[in-house]
Amino acid sequence: MEFLQSVKHVLAAAALFGGIAVMGQAVSAQEPASSSGTEQSPREGQLREQLKSILQELEELQRGREQTSPPAEKPKTVTEKVTTEEAEATGAMPEYELADTSIVSKRFQKRPEGVSVSSTVPSETDSQPTRTMKESMESLPGVVLRQANGPRDFSIMIRGQGAKTTFAVRDIKIYEDGFIQTQSDGLSRLDLHDPWFMRSVEVTRGASSSLYDNYALGGMVHFRTRRGSDINGLESFFSGGSFGYHKQAFAFGKDTEHLDVSMFVSNVGEDGYIQNSEYKTQTLNFNLRFKLDDKQSFYVKAISNWLDTKVPTRLTQAQFLADERQAGNNAVRFNQSRVDRRTILGGIYERQIDANTVLTVEADYDVKDIQQTFAQIGENTNPNYKTYTDLRHDGRLGAMPLRSYVGFFLNQMDQKANSFQNLGNFVGTKGRLIQNSRGSIFNVGGRFREELEFFPNWILAAGLGYEHSHLSAHATNYSQTTGAVASNVSASRTYSNWAPEMSLTWKPVEGYRYWMRGSTGYGIPTFGNLLRDPVTGQPGTNFDLKPQKNVNVELGTDMQLHPTLNFHLVGFWTFYRDEIITQTINAAQNLSASVNADSSEYRGVETLIDWRPVTGLRLSGAYTHIDARYINFSDRTNGFINRDGNKVANVPTDVFNGKIAYDHEPTGWGAWFEGSYYNSYFLNNSNTFGIPSYMIANINVHKTFEFKESSWIRFAKLYVEVDNIADRKYAASGTVIGGENHALAAGQSVFFAGYGRAIYGGVTLGMF
Repeated sequence: MEFLQSVKHVLAAAALFGGIAVMGQAVSAQEPASSSGTEQSPREGQLREQLKSILQELEELQRGREQTSPPAEKPKTVTEKVTTEEAEATGAMPEYELADTSIVSKRFQKRPEGVSVSSTVPSETDSQPTRTMKESMESLPGVVLRQANGPRDFSIMIRGQGAKTTFAVRDIKIYEDGFIQTQSDGLSRLDLHDPWFMRSVEVTRGASSSLYDNYALGGMVHFRTRRGSDINGLESFFSGGSFGYHKQAFAFGKDTEHLDVSMFVSNVGEDGYIQNSEYKTQTLNFNLRFKLDDKQSFYVKAISNWLDTKVPTRLTQAQFLADERQAGNNAVRFNQSRVDRRTILGGIYERQIDANTVLTVEADYDVKDIQQTFAQIGENTNPNYKTYTDLRHDGRLGAMPLRSYVGFFLNQMDQKANSFQNLGNFVGTKGRLIQNSRGSIFNVGGRFREELEFFPNWILAAGLGYEHSHLSAHATNYSQTTGAVASNVSASRTYSNWAPEMSLTWKPVEGYRYWMRGSTGYGIPTFGNLLRDPVTGQPGTNFDLKPQKNVNVELGTDMQLHPTLNFHLVGFWTFYRDEIITQTINAAQNLSASVNADSSEYRGVETLIDWRPVTGLRLSGAYTHIDARYINFSDRTNGFINRDGNKVANVPTDVFNGKIAYDHEPTGWGAWFEGSYYNSYFLNNSNTFGIPSYMIANINVHKTFEFKESSWIRFAKLYVEVDNIADRKYAASGTVIGGENHALAAGQSVFFAGYGRAIYGGVTLGMF
C-alpha cells in the first residue's frame, strides 16, 4: 500500500510540474488563474486523461486493500488532495467542479450534482473588506441584495425568491461553515456575517428543499469564514470613511496537525447616510476544528452579535425627491430603533466509518433576543434547538459509480413576544400592552439522494425530502383604549411537505458541464403570518393560510471555452402555488396582512463570464433577467381585483454587475473598477408605480507590503475605495405597497435611499 501511495504521489508531482511547463498557471472555475494563452495540445489532453485513470485505479485498489486488511494493518486514509490555491501556485488542474473541502476536516467532499452553484473568489472580500456582504455577493448571477432596516441587514433575492421581504432574509436558507443560520421560522439576518471574516460565499440557486428542507424556495447561501491555516498568526484591521464609518477588528488563527482554530472580533459604528440611521455592532466568531484521530474530527462554532441601531422610515416619492437623506415620518418621534442580540453555539462531529462512508452529526443552540421600537414596541425572544444527522457513501451499483446520501433532522423554536403602544415622546416609551403571544414550531423530517454515473460522464441524480411541521400559537389581544382583554385566540396547525428533485448532468470533457434539473421548494407560514387578521390588518387570526410551494425547472451549462475564459449560462422557469405575499389593508394606518396568491411564474436567464487574458487581469460580468407574473391572483383592494398577467411586485427585471480587476503580484499593487445596473420594476400589484432604474460605479486601489525580515509584522494590506463615484441619487430598495393608481401609490412610504458618494480606507496588519 505504501508503494501504491508513493507511485500515486510521484504521478501527481509529475502532473504538477507538467502543468507548469505546458500551461503556466492553471484555471479554476471559481477563481481562474492567468495563462499565456497557449492551447492545450491533443497529446497533452490524452496524457492527462491517462493520468486521471491511473490515479482513480490506484484509489480503488487502495480502498479494496483497506476493506480486506485487518484493522490493525489498515494504513492512514488519504484525505487530502491538491487545493485550488495549490493548483494555482503549481499549475495543477484540479477537478474544481467535483470536489469541495469538508467543513469539519481537510477531507474533500463532492458537491451535489446537477445544481446551479457559484461562489465569490477570495479576492472579492480580501480587497473589499467594507461595510456589508453586498459588495462581493452582487458579482454572482441570480443574486440581488437590497438594503433592509439595519446596517448589515440586507434582504437577499435569488431568481425572484425572497424579493418581497423588506427586512432580513426569507425564502432562502443561510449557512456559515456548515452550520445553519436560518431559524425554524425561516428568518435569517445578515447582521451576523462580517465581510472581513469571510473567505468566500457560495450560492446554490433554484428551489432546493430536497437538500435544505423548509424555506429553501430560492436556494441556499453558504458563508465560509477563513480558517486558522488562512491566518496563521494574528491580524488586525482598522478602517474608516464617510458618514462616520469606523471599524476595528482582530483575527487569530493557527493550524497544526490535529488542530485548526480561528477567532474573529469586530466593532463597527457609523453615523449613517440617512438621518436616524446611526449604529454600533459587535461580532464574535470562534471556530475550533479538532482531529480526534485519522477517522474522526470535531468542529465547534460560536457566534455572538450585538446590534444597537436607529432605523429611519421609508420615504414617499415626494419626500425622496425633496431630500433622500431625511429620517421619514415619525422616525424621530417614535425613536425608531433595534436592539438585537443573536447567539449561536453548535458542534459538528464527523466520522469516517470506512474508506467510502462518512457520518456527520450536528447540534446547535440558536437564540434571538430582539427589542424593536417602531409605531409599536416589540419584545421577542426565540430560543431554537436544531440537530442533523447525515450519512454519505461512495459505492457502486454493479460497475457504475453511485454516491448515496441519507439524512434526518429535527428542530424546535419557541416564541415569547409582547407588543406595546409607543407613546411617541421621542424616547420610545411603552404604552398599553397591545398583544401577548406565545408559540412553538416543531419540524422533523428526512431526506435521501442518489447520484448514479450510469454511463461515462453521464450522471443521474434523484432526491426526496419530507418534513412534518407542527405550529401552535396563542395570542391575547388588548384594547388600545382601555387595556382590557379584547380577544383570545389559539390555534394548532400541522403541515406535511414533500420535496422531490431530479437532474441529469453530462460532462463530455474536462471543463464542460451541461445539466437539466427539476426541483421543488416549500415554506410554511410563520407566527407573523398567522397573527394578523387578513381582512382588517389588525392583530388577530389568519390560520387558513397555506404553505407556499414552487417547482423549479432549469437548463444550464458551465464551459471553459479557453484556459483563460469560463462561461456560465442558465435558463430557469419557476412555478409557484399559494405564494405568501404581504398585502396592504390600510395604507393610512400602515396595516398589512399575509395572503396566498394562487399561482405565479418566474422565468429568466442568468449568466456569468470570467476572463483572464493576461497575468493579473480579470474581467468578469454577471447578468440576470427575470420575468415574474401572476397567473391566478385576486387582490383584496377595495374588493377583489383580478391581477392575472400583472408583474409580481418588487422583483427586478434586469440586473448587471461588471468588474475589471488587475493585481500586479511582483509589486503588490492592485485595483478594480466595477459598475452595477438595476432596471426599474413595479412596487404595487396594479403595476402603476415602481422604483426607478439606476447605475452606480465603484473603484478600489490596494497595495500589499511583505515584511520578510521582520518577526513582528508579516504583511500590511492597504486599500482605498470610492463607492458611487458619480454621487448618483437612487432608491436602493422599495417595498410592496397598495394603491390602484400612481397618485395613491406615490403617497405611501416606500423608498430607502442608497448611499451617496462615499470614501473608505483601511489597513490589515499580519503579525507574528
